[in-house]
Amino acid sequence: MEIGTVTGRLHDAEVSFWLDSEGKLRITKDAPPELKELAREHKQALTDIRKAIGLLNAAGAHRIRLPLGHAAMAYRLGSDVESLRWAMKVLDKESMPLVIDDEGLRSMSWDEWRLRQPLLFGPVAQDTAALDPQPGRRLKSRRKKA
Repeated sequence: MEIGTVTGRLHDAEVSFWLDSEGKLRITKDAPPELKELAREHKQALTDIRKAIGLLNAAGAHRIRLPLGHAAMAYRLGSDVESLRWAMKVLDKESMPLVIDDEGLRSMSWDEWRLRQPLLFGPVAQDTAALDPQPGRRLKSRRKKA
């Protein structure tokens, strides 16, 4: 049985599998016994899939659309290309080209983006002079002079 079929059956039954902190494959406790047995039979392949997904996530790899409509896997500079190729092979995406992510900080995960945002009601980090539509003009105060 192909691993895609195995993961499809687990997904259809809403059974999740993951790697614990020691790197051991875990499966939900309330999974049917036949799916647990299926996971045991394909334990190494399921473990490799989770490791490959973790490796791609750690490298910041993401799918991008090329100008002619095809897709490629973009990765950050400094990533281990050989391990990325292994992960792509495990996930059966080896036909997808690997390209260097040249977007820099414009390409970041939601968590990274959120950490870079100023706190709500916190100090303003922007220069308020740049926001003035008519520089040099003094703004009138609505406060009454005492």
